[in-house]
Amino acid sequence: MRFLLLIPVIAVCLFCSCSGGNANKPFCDTTCNDRDTFKFTNDHTQHPLVTISKHNCAADTLTWSHDQSFTVRQIVLPIVFDNPIKINKAAINCFIKDTTYAWLKFNDCKTGRGYLLKLPFNPKASISKISGAINNFDPKFTVEKDLVAYTDRGTIYVEDVNTGKKEAMTFKEEYPIDFDKIHETVDTANITHARIFVQLIKNGEKIPLEKKINL
Repeated sequence: MRFLLLIPVIAVCLFCSCSGGNANKPFCDTTCNDRDTFKFTNDHTQHPLVTISKHNCAADTLTWSHDQSFTVRQIVLPIVFDNPIKINKAAINCFIKDTTYAWLKFNDCKTGRGYLLKLPFNPKASISKISGAINNFDPKFTVEKDLVAYTDRGTIYVEDVNTGKKEAMTFKEEYPIDFDKIHETVDTANITHARIFVQLIKNGEKIPLEKKINL
């Protein structure tokens, strides 16, 4: 018998505080329809499923499970990230690795801020949440397929979603990144399985950083 289990979040949270948006035009369409539900699955025999509902025009309840699970895992996104997040199908996707975990990638349509969530299907495993994501929905960021990338203001991290293998590149110092206005500090990024390239901005000057990697 299946039952609904609300899972407390014990996670890796990188700088989850927000600066409250900006006056720029929206990152993507914020047209509201609370009846829309985002659904992601794959062709695995146990039919893993990740869904996101909306409330008051913002992302609300995130649910994930599969046919053989005795629990349905669920979190409320405005509580997890302590901020309402506007989502649109043009700036969200989800990679599901069989019935092990899912990687949910999305950007806030109001600010353009990037987010990541790693969602284990095992009810005893903790989720990981990241609110400093470098997502390729942003036209100034290129992240190769099957990779996720994020920063904590001093280092950029890259992970292969299939293998869990990770690489990192330090900025050599900490940068005061406002993730709601990320391009004031992180101008561009190009991340592949073989290279991390980031162009930072400091005191009005562009500072390119590059590292060869093997993912």
